[in-house]
Amino acid sequence: MCVYNASNESPNKLNNGLIADVSAIIGAKYTLVYDTGPSKQFAENFINQIKSISNNPIKYLIISHRHFDHAYGIEAFIKEGAKIYFDKKEFEYFKTEGPKINKLLIENLGFNKNNINFSNVMATSIYFFNGKSVIDLGNRKVLIQNLGNAHTQGDIIIYDFQSKTYVTGDFVFQGRAAAFSDANLNLWMSKLETKLDLPWVKIIPGHGKIINNNKDLNDTKLWLSFLNKSIIKAVSQGDMISEIFEYPMPKALDALIMKDITLRQGIKKQISYYKNKKIIE
Repeated sequence: MCVYNASNESPNKLNNGLIADVSAIIGAKYTLVYDTGPSKQFAENFINQIKSISNNPIKYLIISHRHFDHAYGIEAFIKEGAKIYFDKKEFEYFKTEGPKINKLLIENLGFNKNNINFSNVMATSIYFFNGKSVIDLGNRKVLIQNLGNAHTQGDIIIYDFQSKTYVTGDFVFQGRAAAFSDANLNLWMSKLETKLDLPWVKIIPGHGKIINNNKDLNDTKLWLSFLNKSIIKAVSQGDMISEIFEYPMPKALDALIMKDITLRQGIKKQISYYKNKKIIE
């Protein structure tokens, strides 16, 4: 297994959005890649690195979800002829929202204009995946599972039976506050307790260092719990968004980076969602 462990930081002009972990699992016959990074250029470099250690064809690409740091290198894998697994709803958002988001990344953060050409990514190139399936890379079996609503509307994770490793995308964060703008917080919290149910030695998160123990899952679990309770409190009391930033955070969250910016990016959308769904305790 090969892992590009990205820097745990916000996207900026210097990193060009290279902030999410990308993985490859190499079997006796085939290679599977999980996520693409933020650009065609990174994906091409990652593919070349894989080819430098294995002559196997890259037969499978798993896109964990639609966000730019995980999916915008997809063109390079279409060119490779990989079978690309993507949740259908997530792909639809990728196509409709993606060009607008990419424009903002170029204008506001100085991203490369050639990171992705959405017109080259057609539905005919995608295998819309739901449920779960086991594929064989050649003496190496991998479980692919679409968890449905959690961090996004269709989070896909994988499990490598040989190394007992989960690769989770943004279903799990380590060391930083989990982004939550597009999340269903209640389903996400519930699935964190039930869906990592196979015996594991390591978890490769969407962001952060490789996880070796259950305690590190608390970076995601406790943050989501704080968000859920804070949003319910704000909606119940009619508090303004500015007041939420005054709510005390559990000391267990002290070490997480990017709390303020992550809260600012997601809170307005989630408050609206909770109000519409009448999620009040």
